Amino acid sequence: MNSWKDELSARERVREVATTLSRPRSVNWIRDEADVSWQTAKDELDRLVAHNQLKRVFADDSRENGENPRYRPDYKTQYLSHIRDLTDEHTREELREEVAAIQDEIHGWRDEFGVESRAELEASLTEQDLSGDEVRRRNRVLRRWKRNEETKTILRHGLELYDDLADLENSSRTTSPA
Repeated sequence: MNSWKDELSARERVREVATTLSRPRSVNWIRDEADVSWQTAKDELDRLVAHNQLKRVFADDSRENGENPRYRPDYKTQYLSHIRDLTDEHTREELREEVAAIQDEIHGWRDEFGVESRAELEASLTEQDLSGDEVRRRNRVLRRWKRNEETKTILRHGLELYDDLADLENSSRTTSPA
């Protein structure tokens, strides 16, 4: 089986590594992970910064001279891109239906565990009579519940911006040359 490095170009590997970072990393770290030359990594990182895909950050003591930059994803751009993808790929009704499905799942957990919130479910983990398997199950539900709440937030933003984004798309079509 081919590794991911065989399937992607050098620049694609840099993009894949850099846009999925969970904390700021140096050019050298990204270069090693992507298995590319230093110059290729630096050039692609600079291009990603210029296109607002990444942020360049510095340690407090090196900010003035710009030494030792680290790179991290631009989380605002990623978030807004995610909203754009949702509104481009799904109808308003589909987004509403997904919110309803999430709500159904959360209400099911509330009923199943006899809690009103994720915090209450988390507090129940230390109950004496729970088996290890039950604690692990509740932990899985807690992680899913948290993801559902995050998804609901982005769906809410997508629904709030749905018409505005559609209007922008339509106005750009009517003003752009054919």
